[in-house]
Amino acid sequence: MSAGSGLIKRCRVAGCNRALSRQNFCPVHEMQQEFRYDLRITGVVDDGITAKNVIIQREAVEKATGLTLEKAIEIAEISPPLGPDDVFMQFHERLMGRYISCTGPDIDGTILVSDADSLNLITYDQGEHAMLINRAEGPKGGDLS
Repeated sequence: MSAGSGLIKRCRVAGCNRALSRQNFCPVHEMQQEFRYDLRITGVVDDGITAKNVIIQREAVEKATGLTLEKAIEIAEISPPLGPDDVFMQFHERLMGRYISCTGPDIDGTILVSDADSLNLITYDQGEHAMLINRAEGPKGGDLS
């Protein structure tokens, strides 16, 4: 997940829709007093064979994370010191290291994701994980027979 993910502000000038900086600066229209909130995730999805850059749009972000735009705005307003960073951290916690299915058009090497599902196919069992690590290490002294 890259910087610029989470709860973002967008320029309201007709036809622009660019993401604003933290200081409400649009790269085309400069400082903006008016904006609208949006959700997005930019990052990389890796299936172990290939890695693809992705931009996940609001509807797909809501579906994959279970966090709506309204709830994200509420979270940002409740925690003033962190604000949008708190939303980013929640996205990170909900998606990083997890399986996710993404669909959308590939535009110049970046997938513009219009639909995403978080796949909860694998559950993590700490006891089983420890057993596998112990078994892989073998008996003390390095003898694996």
